[in-house]
Amino acid sequence: MADKNYDAWLQWNVTNRCNLECEYCFSVPPKPNNDIPPIRISELIQTLNKSGKIFRIGFTGGEPFLIPNFVEAVQAISEKHFISINTNLTLPSVKLFAEKINPARVIFVHASFHYLQLNSKKLIENYLQNFLLLKNSGFNIYAEEVAYPPHLGRLKKDAEYLKKLGINLRFGAYYGFYDGKRYPEAYTAEEIADFNLPESEIEKFKQKGNLCNAGFNVGVVYSKGQIKPCFQYHQNLGNVYEEISFNSKLIRCEAEYCGCPMNLYDLFLYRKALSSFPD
Repeated sequence: MADKNYDAWLQWNVTNRCNLECEYCFSVPPKPNNDIPPIRISELIQTLNKSGKIFRIGFTGGEPFLIPNFVEAVQAISEKHFISINTNLTLPSVKLFAEKINPARVIFVHASFHYLQLNSKKLIENYLQNFLLLKNSGFNIYAEEVAYPPHLGRLKKDAEYLKKLGINLRFGAYYGFYDGKRYPEAYTAEEIADFNLPESEIEKFKQKGNLCNAGFNVGVVYSKGQIKPCFQYHQNLGNVYEEISFNSKLIRCEAEYCGCPMNLYDLFLYRKALSSFPD
């Protein structure tokens, strides 16, 4: 991170559309009439510049590469700011991204691996080619698969398969309910060991009473640009196409169970926030 110094982070749920249909995800398929709106680039850049801050813009969804002008938007943002991306890495515009975007302006590419969906839609080869393209082009990219409870029996085979191709697969904890049990707490000790899910991964959602920088130097953005402190707090912090107004203080989390621990998802900015309040 030494060469990627930024002041604030906006995690943008830029669309809820996705070309995959994973049963453990809230995303929905694109409509036939291609109703996904483009990013309003000039207004976005004007708002970021007006703030006087250097941003990390994190793109997630849904699938960000479904946005019709996504690569063009990233190119404009990354001239001054930094980006991160959560993607299933299957769409053709990934190749254009590799050609046009400077890897030094990309903090990471989180390449979600969904074997069953990729296999059923004959997209595994797309994923592999795009992953190796970005890796060989110098991007900081990693592969991660959700440790979804009914899939646990075959996840190790996925890791072995990818390892033969030079890709290390890590596993992320499933967050939600399955078969009447709440995860990640319902993982057994054996499953935690098998899939390398550290205790910190299990405990990070228990944030009630903890100090958090949500709304201070981080925020979440909904598809139309509205900014909130996090997905638990619905205070209005502006809009990426108009103005950004962060809070002047940190908060104590009031959520019984936090699905978006912003203080842990970007420790760099959390520590930066704490340094503003040494007492």
